[in-house]
Amino acid sequence: MKDKSKLIAIILVIVTIFVVVLSYLFKNDDKVDEKPINIVINYSDFYTVDSCLYRLVTYISSKDSKNLLLVLSENYKKENNINENNILDLFEQLESDSTFVSRKMYYQELDNNITKYYVYGYVEKNQLTENDSLVNPEKKDMYFVVYLDKKNSVFEVEPYSGDIFKVGDQNG
Repeated sequence: MKDKSKLIAIILVIVTIFVVVLSYLFKNDDKVDEKPINIVINYSDFYTVDSCLYRLVTYISSKDSKNLLLVLSENYKKENNINENNILDLFEQLESDSTFVSRKMYYQELDNNITKYYVYGYVEKNQLTENDSLVNPEKKDMYFVVYLDKKNSVFEVEPYSGDIFKVGDQNG
């Protein structure tokens, strides 16, 4: 009887160790899959993404819901039930001739073809005076995520809360 209870105790210990080891391996596996996020220092990449957002702001300021739908990411549209009738509600109304200026950008390689960019910038409306000099433009901070597929030369955009920039600004 004692031998049988010792055997059961040994089996339970082995099973427990096995479960703990497996759970540890799966937790570490998730961490390996996380891709690092780095600041964009390549000018070509920076201005490529900036031009995507310039196009987006042009669509917003001209209230072009059809083209906005084309550049908004499919996942974002599905998750938030976005369609042509409600897409303009996602974005703050902008005056015509507004332009987007990227200020800071991070990237994350999702795979060999697709890179995810976190972008902070502002939208400004240039205001000319009677003598054609620029008045201090009105600026509105905006944050976006841009998915850029370099192989197929396409991009998708999502509005973004800006958390990566706000947390970073508080720390440094």
